[in-house]
Amino acid sequence: MKSFLPFKSYREWSIKIKLITMTGLLLLGSVFFESYLSYTQYTRDFHRQSSDKVQQIIEQISLNIDTYLDDLYRLTLFPYRNAHIMHALEEQTADTELAQLEKRRLMETFLDEMMIFPREDILRVSIVTDAIYSSARLPTKLIPNEEMEDYDWYKKALTSQDYILVPASENEFTTSGNIQIFSVVKQLRSITNTGRILGVIKADANYKGIVEIVERAQMGHDGGLFILDDQNNFIYSSNDTFKETALAVLHTDGEVEDGYLLNVTSIPRVAWTIVAISSVTEMNREAIHTRNQTSLLSIASALLAILLLVIFIRQFLKPLLAIVKLMKDVEMGKLDITFHSNRRDEIGYLGAAFNRLVGRIGEMLRENTVLVKEVYESKLLQQEAQINALFSQIRPHFIFNTLNLISLSMQSGKQDKAIDHIHALSSILRGMSQWNKEMPLQKEVELLHAYLAIQSSRFEGRLDYSITIHPELLSLTIPALLLQPLVENAVVHGCELKKGKTTITVTTHLKPDCILIEVNDDGPGMDSDTLHYLQQKVEQLEETGSLDRTHTGIGLVNVNKRLQVKYGTEYGLNIKSMLYEGTTVVISIPYSTAKETSHV
Repeated sequence: MKSFLPFKSYREWSIKIKLITMTGLLLLGSVFFESYLSYTQYTRDFHRQSSDKVQQIIEQISLNIDTYLDDLYRLTLFPYRNAHIMHALEEQTADTELAQLEKRRLMETFLDEMMIFPREDILRVSIVTDAIYSSARLPTKLIPNEEMEDYDWYKKALTSQDYILVPASENEFTTSGNIQIFSVVKQLRSITNTGRILGVIKADANYKGIVEIVERAQMGHDGGLFILDDQNNFIYSSNDTFKETALAVLHTDGEVEDGYLLNVTSIPRVAWTIVAISSVTEMNREAIHTRNQTSLLSIASALLAILLLVIFIRQFLKPLLAIVKLMKDVEMGKLDITFHSNRRDEIGYLGAAFNRLVGRIGEMLRENTVLVKEVYESKLLQQEAQINALFSQIRPHFIFNTLNLISLSMQSGKQDKAIDHIHALSSILRGMSQWNKEMPLQKEVELLHAYLAIQSSRFEGRLDYSITIHPELLSLTIPALLLQPLVENAVVHGCELKKGKTTITVTTHLKPDCILIEVNDDGPGMDSDTLHYLQQKVEQLEETGSLDRTHTGIGLVNVNKRLQVKYGTEYGLNIKSMLYEGTTVVISIPYSTAKETSHV
């Protein structure tokens, strides 16, 4: 294989090298592009799914903590379920020490029964009325003669019927070790007189119950879960390294920041906030490993495919390169060569076609002089053929529409209008029979009146027209059917494409050396690109095959060519148009020539 290092430009490369290079680049490019897109999409979906999953976990934690707190709230309602306790709370303070002792024994027995409840996180339950009654698992510094007004939670409880949460920082518990206590306080009211406040009940619990709920969620080694109160104090922290991050991202729920997913939820009952920090790298480790393996496998497969492609292309292009060599020999004048092959595919067909081509070259050389003569004659006849094409612009559907319009007019009793349409159609058809002649401008105007009268009736009031010709020009002789294609073009592209009323005007202007005949419509017009394309088509003088009726209008092209053949290339059509503002087509004819023709 020849080297295709950068000494040669791409144009000098062989087709074999081009195929191998481009196919290899496409294969490798598609592999890398597909791998990149797949990984990007997977990573985006993985981040979203992981964030949603972590959000569900912390929301479940929030729900479990809320349920746990609700159980504590229910614990404070136990006195209402015991009639003896409520009766003891509602009666006046006993005067004798024996009565006070019996009341304390009753209250503390009831509280001891509450503490038997098999939950180790409940450390103490207290009722504060005229005295302080308490049952606790740990020592407390509350004593019966202590002034309760010194505690904020007590004053709040006396003024509110809502549950009051007392955090560890405001709790009066004194314990050994590192045990944090929070409390739930509830006001007690008389069941016989709801306006009477009997005191408060206070349940103290260890944060251990909440910690057990939180620790069921695993955030990985490079992450953490945190619970903060309404003062941004940490109630729980699984990884102290990320405490500052947890404080900083309370308002960036679900954002990926510095390689971490951050999720936030709240516990409305107690105004706590749960923050989860998850490492994207740790969660994505398996995905990265899978991506790398897939990429390596894809690259290896692509390289193997390129190797097989090189072998296949060398065998596939061998006969084609042989044909190229034979073609170079033919180019040097050797016509006695033949391509030998038994292939039945496209290359075999190409070889057979090459043999037939070489066999016909000699015959074609002999026929060359005859062909040149025929081409020259066809050039002369092409002009006449294009002029004939002009009159195909009176499309059959116009005649059919006119006949249908005449029929409808007669069926509706409008015989006069039908007769007018018949006369107008007859005038148009007679004018068409004189296409190879010249006629006065006045006769051309009469044909326009006939044509526009039929179209105006067809569009039922949506088409207005005005024809204003300078009196001095009515006798001028011009090529037959010069204006009709321009007016028809205005009807087709101006009136048919517009929902409202369209006005077509035909006017003339005298210049010192020429006459301008202007056909204007206020239809939808065209944009600058379409106008530029149409002007190029109309102004081309070379005979270049068939014209596209949809984009240019063969009528405009032929009118311009007829004018330039008769008067010269400095005369012809000029088209002006703006989108939504209509189109104007101007014919220029030399004034002196027109006057001389008129006199003749």
